Amino acid sequence: MKAKNLIQVIAWLGVGCSSFLSAAKQPNIVFIMADDLGPGWVDFDGSHPEMHTPNLERLADTGMVFNQAYAAATVCSPTRAACITGMSPAQIGLTTHIPGRAGNERPAPDGGPRDAEFVKHLPLDLPSYARELKKLGYATSFIGKWHLAGEGSHGTKDGIVDSRYHPEHYGFDTNIGGCAYGQPKSWFDPYKNGTIENRKKGEYLTDRLGDEAVSFIEANQDQPFHLSLWFYSLHTPIKAPRDLVKRNGGNAYLAMLESMDHAIGKVLDALEATGTRDNTMIVFYSDNGGWKPTSWLNDKKGSLLEGGIRVPMAVSWPGVIAGGSTTDTPVTTMDFFPTFVHAAGGSTQAITQLEGLDLKPLFEGGELERDALYWHYPHNRPDVKYYMGSSILVEGKWKLYAGLGTIPDALFNVKDDPMETNNVLSDQPELAERLRKRLNGWLTQVDAKMPQSDGI
Repeated sequence: MKAKNLIQVIAWLGVGCSSFLSAAKQPNIVFIMADDLGPGWVDFDGSHPEMHTPNLERLADTGMVFNQAYAAATVCSPTRAACITGMSPAQIGLTTHIPGRAGNERPAPDGGPRDAEFVKHLPLDLPSYARELKKLGYATSFIGKWHLAGEGSHGTKDGIVDSRYHPEHYGFDTNIGGCAYGQPKSWFDPYKNGTIENRKKGEYLTDRLGDEAVSFIEANQDQPFHLSLWFYSLHTPIKAPRDLVKRNGGNAYLAMLESMDHAIGKVLDALEATGTRDNTMIVFYSDNGGWKPTSWLNDKKGSLLEGGIRVPMAVSWPGVIAGGSTTDTPVTTMDFFPTFVHAAGGSTQAITQLEGLDLKPLFEGGELERDALYWHYPHNRPDVKYYMGSSILVEGKWKLYAGLGTIPDALFNVKDDPMETNNVLSDQPELAERLRKRLNGWLTQVDAKMPQSDGI
């Protein structure tokens, strides 16, 4: 063999071996979730120049921004359950937020149907991505808001309703902050949270969660690790340290946002300092649409209009995702389970309940083979434009609402009409009927619970 050809073969073998070894190394997985943050409120997709989220922009610059990311629900608990299990809220039976006050379901509006029944904690027998990652040798930690552990947290002194349903029973080695609370009893130490030890009076909760995340990374840098860092920010009550509020012109909401971004910066710095950044997938996501509306979408948290279910999302994974990339492909909450487990070298073939798809083809510039996305929210929301929930389907640019007898059915082209102002249902009867059949088939498949008329 000629010397030149031999050199080429050796070089090829070197690259091949290097790629094989790199692919064989399990990536660390960091899943960061904001609370009640809609699109437009972070620098990487923002419309508010007064925002200050440089670390989220730093994260997005090294990865992919998702321009049509959805949450599985328009409120927090069901999306969080869908994250953990890879199952839709309708299939789980946890379709709205778990009440802070026991028995706090909303009454029927004007004699209409009552809320559908729903479970008040995450069932222990469902799949959990944390359990799967533990089987694959990962150290796992949950830090932040859980809101899947029973109703009535407002009536407790510490947010603990039933500790059997805390994160440590779903595959997380450690839990700091995760209990039944849907919002913090106190943003400042003492936290009045039974899963966080008080440390320094007056310390801000978001700062503390960032510090705990750094400690976990430092302690587990020599093995594969998974961190679910699910902030309580930016849930009400809107409170932040005085210096940050002052720096943001008296705007406490922007101060909370900056504080969360600063905590995320701590995580990025810790990954770089420990030498683990290049082998870490980082996901940033939100649990539902914004408490503050998005300027180019209709409505907000609590609504199934786009403003209630669209969320900001960015993923960074060096060596897999090209920096500065974007995608317009719709993705949803249930996709995280298979994405995480497959990235770690595991299989989900035996977990037949999963409704999500592995996002890696998108990460690598490919496509997802998915027909449609589905939602089911059979609950009353008097604080949003669609007073009663409905079932919806998104297929490509089309979004169909089935009003469950309480709101008019509707069909929108959300690509051309993201504000959902032009209902084209009467103009597209055949399309609407085809989509309705597909939606009804899914509702039957997951045994979705429906609103109940009085006396039923």
